[in-house]
Amino acid sequence: MSERFQNIAVVGLGLIGGSMCKTIKNRTDCKVYAHNRTQAVTEKAKEEGAVTGILGEDAGLSEMDLIILGLYPDACIEYVKNNLSEFKKDAVIVDCCGTKQKICSALYELCKRNGLFFIGGHPMAGIEKSGFDASFDGLFNNASMILCKLNKNITDAELCKPDEREYNSEYDSAYMALKGFFLSVGFGYVKESTPEEHDRVIAYTSQMAHVVSSAYIKSEACKTRYGFSAGSFKDMTRVAFLNETMWTELFLENRECLLREMDEFMQHMRQYHDALEHYDEEELCKLLKEGRLCKTADIQGEEEQQKRQQSEQ
Repeated sequence: MSERFQNIAVVGLGLIGGSMCKTIKNRTDCKVYAHNRTQAVTEKAKEEGAVTGILGEDAGLSEMDLIILGLYPDACIEYVKNNLSEFKKDAVIVDCCGTKQKICSALYELCKRNGLFFIGGHPMAGIEKSGFDASFDGLFNNASMILCKLNKNITDAELCKPDEREYNSEYDSAYMALKGFFLSVGFGYVKESTPEEHDRVIAYTSQMAHVVSSAYIKSEACKTRYGFSAGSFKDMTRVAFLNETMWTELFLENRECLLREMDEFMQHMRQYHDALEHYDEEELCKLLKEGRLCKTADIQGEEEQQKRQQSEQ
């Protein structure tokens, strides 16, 4: 466990923030302080022993070594801007939002100018339920934690600036401490990415799944499906049970990447549709085989990735 993070603030006690509190409190010696828009939720977290105390009452923001933001993207940006003067110098701030370009663009340089270290984050874990009551220690077991570092493409002239070199060195140290911290509380792997790569890939791996599930569940056939459905139906519809306010914000912030994925998906769906419409048995079989082979390659790729992860640890 890194000694860098003794006092930790978790802002926002939804599923992710609440699970962060419970996980850190149970698995480390760190002191965890929480803030939530609804005070009753924060008090409940303290009463249940999920946190050490309430941020602003039992400890101040100026004492926090690490601040984990479990808010929506716009709310994360607003919180940091509104509390700039309160943060401890050299504090590390990480968010848990599902999109990265907007929040990283807004906070990387702002935090740098104010002696803070912002690192974009996204824990790849979740369930179909939301809120503090659904949170639990174990949500992040063996999950991937994505971290987006500050892009430090600096010129030769800037390389000559001692303060620039010093900040970059300290930033790298903060990043490595944060990486080690997340691995120590149960995450199986830390994936380093850029905000651009994150949003492009997450449009496919997460956002498309929610769009498809939401659209699929709207079929009239759903009203008569009882007794006719099994695992495949449950798998397809699980994430239709979502927080529409949060996902609307995420979809709109990542609309270009998501639209590209939706366009490609609809092109593939048109191929299946046309093969069925024209009773083209050969084409339909070919399309289904292609899908099976793609999934086989996907499984092999995941297994290779797991092996690489194990060798790096």
